[in-house]
Amino acid sequence: MASVFLDPLMALTDTAIVGRLGTLQLGAVGLSNLIFFFSTVLFSFLLAVTTPRVASAKARGEHDEASIETAHALWLAAGLGLALCAVLWAAAPWLMLSVFNVGPEQAAQGIPHLRIRSLAAPATLILFVTNGAFRGITDTRTPLLAGFAQNSVNFALDFVLVLWLGWGVSGSATAVAVAFYVGAVAMGGMLVWRNALQPRHLLSPPPAGKCLSLVKQGMPLMACIGAVVVAIFTATNQATGLGPVPLAAHAVVRQITDFCMALMGSFSTVGQSLVAASLGKGDAAESRAVVQRLLQWGLGFGGLMSAGLLLGHAWVPGFFTQDAAVVDCASSALFVVGLTMLLAPVATTLEGTLMGSEQYPWLGGRTLASAAVAVGVLTLSSRCHWGLPGVWLGLVSLVACNGLLDGWRLLQKDSPVAPLSKVAPVEDLESVPSVESLEKAWRRDIVGGASKGDKIAAGVEPRD
Repeated sequence: MASVFLDPLMALTDTAIVGRLGTLQLGAVGLSNLIFFFSTVLFSFLLAVTTPRVASAKARGEHDEASIETAHALWLAAGLGLALCAVLWAAAPWLMLSVFNVGPEQAAQGIPHLRIRSLAAPATLILFVTNGAFRGITDTRTPLLAGFAQNSVNFALDFVLVLWLGWGVSGSATAVAVAFYVGAVAMGGMLVWRNALQPRHLLSPPPAGKCLSLVKQGMPLMACIGAVVVAIFTATNQATGLGPVPLAAHAVVRQITDFCMALMGSFSTVGQSLVAASLGKGDAAESRAVVQRLLQWGLGFGGLMSAGLLLGHAWVPGFFTQDAAVVDCASSALFVVGLTMLLAPVATTLEGTLMGSEQYPWLGGRTLASAAVAVGVLTLSSRCHWGLPGVWLGLVSLVACNGLLDGWRLLQKDSPVAPLSKVAPVEDLESVPSVESLEKAWRRDIVGGASKGDKIAAGVEPRD
């Protein structure tokens, strides 16, 4: 969970520092970050398709094949990232002025931020792949080191470039871009160190057919993500139309919510990697036990998070801005988020289960339906003038619908965990007391008959 905690922590740091520059800068940077998010998240299918491919290869003991899968995905990520960087750099003025219709003053702050931020697109896509590879080998600890390095660089550069040298929003974008490349290099190096990636497999690009296979497998997820982007785009346009103060408040609430959802996303991360490993061994019962235990933990964790947001909704936004109007506006929207946070870890656990079992067509279809509901709520909010709380009511409805539909799917007789409604035997639940225990059990399965190199890759034998 700690490794997932680090990325939103970096975004929170940026928001808190930029908020000291003024409401105009806070809104512009928030919009720039959203545009970058819209652009890069479409390619997050790289993470989802890498994880089960690596996990299945590892479960079969085919370590070279796992390395080759990672190398091919890295080549694809680098190529797509360079193309995306060029598009964002060229289209930044059009996106700010024509698509989101911001004023010239905010555009003057947002355009340079987006252009500098776009330079990190290749690193962002590479991080999708490396994170997927680590999930595939059921290693959620090693990425912590890369995450700490990335956050430390960002934190230090934010203070130096923004507050000391006075580079403003350009300094904030530079800090993030450099930090992402530090993270990408660190993650790649650690994959090599863990013998999860062989450098020789990076020497030649993958055949076109392999790239097309990866993209084809990710197409349902791209449709799924595209539907989410449409809903978030609609919400952002509504927040922009409400004025500079609601837009700045929207940026604050988004960072707080992203932070919470990333913590909740750890349930998806663990569920995806462990379900993929269990199903790779043909053990649906173990997968079911894992999911049931994660759902139990998720409800408890979600309850704590929901209570924290409801109790702190009036004063938490004050950490990010001194503007009383922005704080008041953000507080009302954060209250809406707090009411629904209880079910967020349940939804992310169910989604991770379906990703780990490679149910991509289902994920794409259900997200299209959920996004349609969210856009409907946003349209109603606009007509009824519900303001920023209405915008966030539309956004949280997306997560709620996803969770309900995923739960229905996993309760069916043909569920990949066969089915979730079947109570796991006591011995199964006792064998899954913690994620750490499952990780150790998975490693023991690999060690049987494995070479020394395989043991090093599994993390059960140190290097010489």
